[in-house]
Amino acid sequence: MTKRHVLSLTGVFSLFCMTAVYAGQAKPAATQAASPESITNGAALYKRQCVMCHGATGQGDGPAAKNLKGKLPSLADKATMSKLTDAQIHEAITAGKKTEVGNMPALGKRLKPEEITDIVNYVRTLAK
Repeated sequence: MTKRHVLSLTGVFSLFCMTAVYAGQAKPAATQAASPESITNGAALYKRQCVMCHGATGQGDGPAAKNLKGKLPSLADKATMSKLTDAQIHEAITAGKKTEVGNMPALGKRLKPEEITDIVNYVRTLAK
C-alpha cells in the first residue's frame, strides 16, 4: 500500500467517524411556547425585580429610571426584542449588564435559573 493510499483511507475513515459522532447528537430543541404558568410566575417576578427600572409595561419608565444616564431600551418594542435571543436575555438577567445608560444588577444569585426563564417568557409577552 502506498503512502498516498494510506492517507486517503485515513481521511475517509476520519470523515466517517466524524459523521457518526455528529449524527448521534440530538438536534437543538425548537423554541417552545411558554406555558401560562411560566408567564404568570414571570410576571410576579418581573414586578418584584424589574419594574423599578423597566416599568410596568417594559417601556423603561419605572420610578428608578429617572436616575439613569439615559433611556432604557423598551422591552415592549418588537423590533428591539426580535434582535435578542432568549439566551441573551437570560444571561443579562443572570449576570447583569453594564451599559452607557446604567448598570443592570445581576439576579443570578437571587433567582433560580427557572425563575429567570419565567421572567424571559413574561418579557417576551410585552413586545406583542
